[in-house]
Amino acid sequence: MEQEFEKLISENRLLILHICRLYRIWNGRETEEDLYQEIVLNLWKGFPKFYQNQQCKTSTWLYRVALNTALLQKRNEKNLSYTSINEKITDLAHDNHEELLIRQLYSLVEKLNWEEKSIITLYLQELSHKEIAEILGISVSNVGTKIQRIKLKLKNLNKME
Repeated sequence: MEQEFEKLISENRLLILHICRLYRIWNGRETEEDLYQEIVLNLWKGFPKFYQNQQCKTSTWLYRVALNTALLQKRNEKNLSYTSINEKITDLAHDNHEELLIRQLYSLVEKLNWEEKSIITLYLQELSHKEIAEILGISVSNVGTKIQRIKLKLKNLNKME
């Protein structure tokens, strides 16, 4: 079972890192690595039960554990102080244009609530509405509605920047 777990982690490393990056982009590399390790630990704890039952797709289970771990850790660190968005973007001025746009998107996503962040993260990973619904436990039509609302909210937030 240990080999299956190691294979699972190596095959899905980028998925886990993407979630870490979304929730930790402004807290520094060290914190991102800590979150990655916490997610892997929680995956390991839940793997025996998942391996025996497999009631959902592997990617669905991975996303659930990773998102829940990130959200729990985020709630535990509510008192972290962040520098202003403008300072962050100024610091990134030397980065290439595409990287700057990605970071601006993440700064806007950071302003969303946990459910919106989860949905947009999965959407940016190009998961189907059905897969997102399974991961979050909501209806497929609700996913579509929420994605449209989140896009509009991000657009409005971007205008305010």
